[in-house]
Amino acid sequence: MPLAVVTRHPFFAPVLRLMPAAGAIDFVKSRPTMTALIALLAILLVFAAFPAIDLAVARLFFDSGHGFTVTGAPPFWRNVGRGLEIFIGIAIGLPFLARLLWPDRPMLVRPHKPVFLYLVLAIGPGLLVNGLLKTFSARPRPRHLFEFGGEEVFARVGDLSGTCHSNCSFASGEAASAFWLIALVFVVPRAWRLPVFLATFALLLIVSWTRLAMGGHFLSDILVAWLVTFLVMIVLRLPVLYRFQPEIDRGVTAALTTLGRRLNAAARFVFSTRT
Repeated sequence: MPLAVVTRHPFFAPVLRLMPAAGAIDFVKSRPTMTALIALLAILLVFAAFPAIDLAVARLFFDSGHGFTVTGAPPFWRNVGRGLEIFIGIAIGLPFLARLLWPDRPMLVRPHKPVFLYLVLAIGPGLLVNGLLKTFSARPRPRHLFEFGGEEVFARVGDLSGTCHSNCSFASGEAASAFWLIALVFVVPRAWRLPVFLATFALLLIVSWTRLAMGGHFLSDILVAWLVTFLVMIVLRLPVLYRFQPEIDRGVTAALTTLGRRLNAAARFVFSTRT
């Protein structure tokens, strides 16, 4: 369908009114939060207005004789993505652990950076995607639909009358947590940003592809998960990494120092009484 015809659809009127007639690049740079919101709204409207897109993409990965299969690749890369997320989630907390163990030594990194990463993970993939969207969307997964050998009825984006009762398709928790790794770009040294972005974005594409190939999610589930997580990053970036950075550093450092000293004192007391 020609782009001009698609954009004349009444669903797109709110989006088109928000977008400037010119200077789109300057608009994106100066208003990243508004840009992320517009992109999220546009994706929701596209897939709500044209739900056949989701089914058409799902059919690309479906074989009537074997179901949703891409031999060997999806489980492997899915596990790689999960393993890296767990590893990085633990690694960024090590400076906090080190401060608890040695409370009077300097922090390995400034606390606002791991705080930013943990907040993005908790609010984006955690609260919004897995906590809210997956709980209340009621959207069955592709592999559960009649069209693909299952028993459920397809539900488009925004239709809350689906037959899924728990762990539903919309949106993709794994795509959201994979997108979370891109937040590393905001906290690494400038010289590392491009390599980190390319590596995390490649992993994001692979993990998201596995969810499509396994019939676990629709394309809209994945794109919305990306944009929700990205929106959280953009909203938190200025206050956590810049505006309130000194207060966060002082507060976290002081709290860890106090707790670390108390834990060390408790440990010395326990060991002294045993001896």
